[in-house]
Amino acid sequence: MEHFKSVRGLGFAASVLIGLVALGNVAEAAADWLTYATIRDYRAQNATTAELALHYRVRVLTNWPPAVITFAAITVFVMWLHNARINAERGDPAAVHRRGRDWVWLSWFVPVVNLWFPKVVVDDVWRACDPRLRGLPMAERPLPATTARWWAAFVLMWVLDFAHLPSYQDGDPALGSYLIAAVVTTLCAVVGIVAAVFAVQVVRQISAFQRPGRVVRPLRTDPWPG
Repeated sequence: MEHFKSVRGLGFAASVLIGLVALGNVAEAAADWLTYATIRDYRAQNATTAELALHYRVRVLTNWPPAVITFAAITVFVMWLHNARINAERGDPAAVHRRGRDWVWLSWFVPVVNLWFPKVVVDDVWRACDPRLRGLPMAERPLPATTARWWAAFVLMWVLDFAHLPSYQDGDPALGSYLIAAVVTTLCAVVGIVAAVFAVQVVRQISAFQRPGRVVRPLRTDPWPG
């Protein structure tokens, strides 16, 4: 008999890192507002070169660490998802997943399909290990609302992250570009918090489904048709 893989530790680590990514987005938004204010004051000769240098140091601190944490969060989340997928297959061998196991990893990195394949993988893991749906053909098992909310917020967050491009005036970024960047990164941070909340709920619920001997109840944020 095959043993189930542990998902509790990886799920906790993924949840913590997801929360740190959300905090990193907030820090990046705050840094963008500082950038706008500093550049505005410097061009108006109301800020010194020392203040401008301080601003650049803040930018470094808010750019690189969040990027590293984001990479770590994705890596740990996919490791957790890989184990959860194996458990789902072993727990309900009759449940046919729409994507092969290799796509648990590949779906995040292959261009274009990474806009929806990860959600497909997570949806099928959720449905395969949900004891309330056991015995139903996979095609008849409803898609969970929590994963839809998580993925919509996640994709919107990344769209906003790449949405703003600077405009230039006399070879330098226009002041309005800094303001637009601050507004967009603020929206990105808000959406990122929403995405993080739902991502943690996804991790918690699937991990709870796979906890031996646990009576699982649906989260209030994921209503099922009765």
